[in-house]
Amino acid sequence: MGGMTGKIRGKSKIEVYLKYVEVVEGYGETFQEHDPDPKYKKNCKSLMEWDPDAGEWALHYHLHT
Repeated sequence: MGGMTGKIRGKSKIEVYLKYVEVVEGYGETFQEHDPDPKYKKNCKSLMEWDPDAGEWALHYHLHT
């Protein structure tokens, strides 16, 4: 199984979440599993980390084929 990892950054948690949903939807059926699962917004937000140096929130993700 292959996959792709990445990090999304933004000024607010909702901005990061919406960018993540856009990334997942942009790949369509290419990746069947998503970690974290974008269906669970609260879980995605709880996994975000604050970067005080950049003043941004960040979400690490992995998409599985």
